Amino acid sequence: MRLDGAIFSIEQRSVGGCIDLAIVFLREHFLAVLKLLACFAVPSVTLTWWLVARNDWTFSSCVMLFALESPLFGAALVASAGHRVFGDRFSTRVGLRLLAGRFFLILFLNLIVRTLTGIGLMIFVFPGYMIATRYGFLAEVLLLERCPARRYETRLNDLMNGTFRDLLGRLIMIVVFFVVSVASLFVLVDMASGTLLGLPILFGRVSGFAYFFEEVATLMTRDPRVATVFVSILWFVYPVTRLAWMFCYFDVRIRKEGWDVELAFRVEAERLEAAL
Repeated sequence: MRLDGAIFSIEQRSVGGCIDLAIVFLREHFLAVLKLLACFAVPSVTLTWWLVARNDWTFSSCVMLFALESPLFGAALVASAGHRVFGDRFSTRVGLRLLAGRFFLILFLNLIVRTLTGIGLMIFVFPGYMIATRYGFLAEVLLLERCPARRYETRLNDLMNGTFRDLLGRLIMIVVFFVVSVASLFVLVDMASGTLLGLPILFGRVSGFAYFFEEVATLMTRDPRVATVFVSILWFVYPVTRLAWMFCYFDVRIRKEGWDVELAFRVEAERLEAAL
């Protein structure tokens, strides 16, 4: 799936358009993305079950663990998917190799960003989103642009200048899409598992309406089955939202830097070089 002028145009692309592009990309490269996802999701889901079942971790702790783990997968996904811009094949190996090359830097920066975002959301709400927006393109800048570590702040300033407010709204919309999708899919999986397999996950295990909220709260807090299924769904939906945010990055570069024109010249230069 080539992402040159045939797909991207100079006019601004809405957040809905970025989500649509993410879904189309996943449809074209589903097995490759699934292979990359398995490298991160399978250990994470297994760890979630073990922590809740054997070490008395809570549901909220596992969600926080996912929030710390997911940026690493997001960086590998960006590294793999971003190279489709130049017509290269989607490669799980390339994504993992690029992530490994800057693993500790990305891990360190994302730990700081996620921690500050969490504190901001708990205390002020909106500053948390502002921090997440400000540093949302870390993987794109460090892995796709190969920006030196000493200059990533300057490069982020360039990207955010004049676009921060728009990107803040886009991030909020993508987060809303993520939350609604996860909640809807969890209810669907819960109903399907209880109806078809006779193995309810959450609501089918509640004895009655008298203590409905208390039982649901207990299951969601301490039950390993609920935590494991919920974290699995988080991992399943996350690639769509991360790719949508990557397409927002492409859109910013096109509007600010005419990146589609640059890519068109690169393609033409390669064609002429091959013809000589």
